[in-house]
Amino acid sequence: MREALSDFYFNSWRLVPANVVWGGLLLLVITAAAFWLPLAALSALLAVPVAGIYRMAALIQRGEAVGFADFISGMRQFAGPALALGVLAVVLGTVLTANIFIGLEVGSLLGWVFSAFALYGNIGLAMFLVAAWPIIVDPLRQEVPLRKRLWLAVVLNFARPVRMFVLTAVLVALLVVSTVLLAALLTISLAYISLVATRYVLPAIDRLERRPTVPVEE
Repeated sequence: MREALSDFYFNSWRLVPANVVWGGLLLLVITAAAFWLPLAALSALLAVPVAGIYRMAALIQRGEAVGFADFISGMRQFAGPALALGVLAVVLGTVLTANIFIGLEVGSLLGWVFSAFALYGNIGLAMFLVAAWPIIVDPLRQEVPLRKRLWLAVVLNFARPVRMFVLTAVLVALLVVSTVLLAALLTISLAYISLVATRYVLPAIDRLERRPTVPVEE
């Protein structure tokens, strides 16, 4: 987290505008959903600017020079995988969260077990997303098939379950605090979270693959 804070400090003038773009789109989705709740499904589209922000974070972690143009090119290059991941997160997250409340309303032991499994599913989904975003946009793996990149995210969670759980819990806590402090969420939080996740995930998966952690140009 300290290294990510340093990365953010030296690249804030590039990262903050990207976070603001994402934050503006988030406000539009929230406003649309306030008028008609089903429009909340548009939140899957927010995955595209998320991909752009994570692309910048991955380039920073790999020692590459970064500019706001990398945010734009990242959105273009990874729009397809980002949308797929966004739809997956929205659909599964909605179903699992609904199942938690359904199980609690039942009030029986079977309902509580059902809720517990749904909660574990949400935790697993969050851990998978924390690992998947940096790997998908990693400049060293951009030629690797998407299916394999997603599988690497699964492998990392099975190989480092406790550390990935702790990392996910920390990032979720940062998001919750940022949501209370809305200005932080709209301007800096996602950019910083992407740096924290990328700082851990990419070196960890490099070690698992026995791939040296070096800048792309080397």
